[in-house]
Amino acid sequence: MNKPLDPYDFLIQSEDKKSHILFSFKDVELERYKSINYLVHIKDDQFAGKAEIWIEHEEIHDFMEGLLKAEHSEVKTIHLKAMSDEEFEISFIDQKMGHYEIAYSITKRRYSRDGLIETTLKGSFGYDSEFLNLLKESLKRINRLLS
Repeated sequence: MNKPLDPYDFLIQSEDKKSHILFSFKDVELERYKSINYLVHIKDDQFAGKAEIWIEHEEIHDFMEGLLKAEHSEVKTIHLKAMSDEEFEISFIDQKMGHYEIAYSITKRRYSRDGLIETTLKGSFGYDSEFLNLLKESLKRINRLLS
């Protein structure tokens, strides 16, 4: 597994360390529509996929706020979605006692002579809240970049 290198990269890793979602920073748009561009790598045990996505500033901010509120059990499910419909979505689902289920879906579209081809990787894995502080710190850096 590649370790995050850029200060705007972030990683969501399973409790058993067999699965992860790595967000690798590519670009940022601060002028027209504040957003951030990532290459998202998903490895779920023996399955893997990646796609390039854009996430709007408000979506990152709301996701970070949801994670902060989740510590106080005010939120049961937290979502993060790409700007392009159905391209990428991740949900943190509260499973009680500091454990979450990470549910994800990533879709890659391409065209061939026969038309549009869509490939989707969808699944979930367990996540322990001990990793939450690192994730929140990464999201705060990203939010500051976009603000």
